[in-house]
Amino acid sequence: MLSVRSNSVAVIGAGLVGLPIAVMLTQNRFKPKVTLIAEEFSPNITSDAAGAAIRITDNKTFNDDPRKMKWIIETYRYASELYASPLVSRLNMSMISSYAIYEGKTEVHPYMRNSVIGFREVGADEKKVLNIPEDQNACCYSTFVVSPSPYLAWQMEQFKANGGNVVKRKLKSLQEVDGVYDVVVNCTGLGSRELVDDHEVTPTRGQAVLVDAPWLKHSFTVEIGDQVTYMFPRSDGVVLGGTAQVSNCLTEVSVLDRKDIISKCSRYAPSLAQATVIKEWAGIRPGRKQVHLEREVLSNDTTVIHNYGHSGKGFALSIGCAKDVVSLIEDSFAERHLKHRL
Repeated sequence: MLSVRSNSVAVIGAGLVGLPIAVMLTQNRFKPKVTLIAEEFSPNITSDAAGAAIRITDNKTFNDDPRKMKWIIETYRYASELYASPLVSRLNMSMISSYAIYEGKTEVHPYMRNSVIGFREVGADEKKVLNIPEDQNACCYSTFVVSPSPYLAWQMEQFKANGGNVVKRKLKSLQEVDGVYDVVVNCTGLGSRELVDDHEVTPTRGQAVLVDAPWLKHSFTVEIGDQVTYMFPRSDGVVLGGTAQVSNCLTEVSVLDRKDIISKCSRYAPSLAQATVIKEWAGIRPGRKQVHLEREVLSNDTTVIHNYGHSGKGFALSIGCAKDVVSLIEDSFAERHLKHRL
């Protein structure tokens, strides 16, 4: 095995979840040797089809895993720093007013209220303008949206400039890297079904539509039961979604789904019914009840940090999860150095 002093790390997966971790590691105080391993890279991966918007959700979303609140806000703060930088144009980034619409009278968690910019409740008059039914609760806040492909290209440029190594390869088992690297970070998403035999990860099909509707300047997310409907403007159009079809692995665009998406979004923005479709796409998300972020040690003393199962919140959770992963890696390095000295 490599020397413990080498601090070698392999990050498996080059999407919105894995690539930021690889970049952070190239800037880390332990100065690890970082290799990014993936079967495919942007612009040919699922992350390129992501909405890449940060949205806060009602309390029931966090009941299964309270860590998600912290992870989302960490990403929100990171996005706010990016928006204040000269990178906005390159990343095709927007700061927009977003309306979160919920079933019933659910209250937004105080931590989320106090962590986003401009949070406020939506009153009755504003709800009428936005076609929000009286029995639905709504709040408004400022949020951030990026276009995934430019964002991933920028991340990859940073990674290479910092000395990161890129390997195009499909791994069938973690045993292929056990004993080769000190630490391996598993960010393979849906691929973890095969890589680590985790069948809690379920393929979940999502479809989205990009329409020409430059008159719409705000975004909204509607959460009714397990269904999420969303709209958010980008510089290249307005993105509408979505679907969450469990165990559906079809990546072909469905005309029926497109009609259903436009119909649901049009309830809150009727002018969408007249908008021209620019393009549409479908992708498979790695659905899982809880994000799997934890550490284990393989037989040849390689530490593995699992970080997958983000479902449709890959970008929103990415930076918060990345910081926790890096912290676990630092702990592993410190333990290895102590063991070596003894």
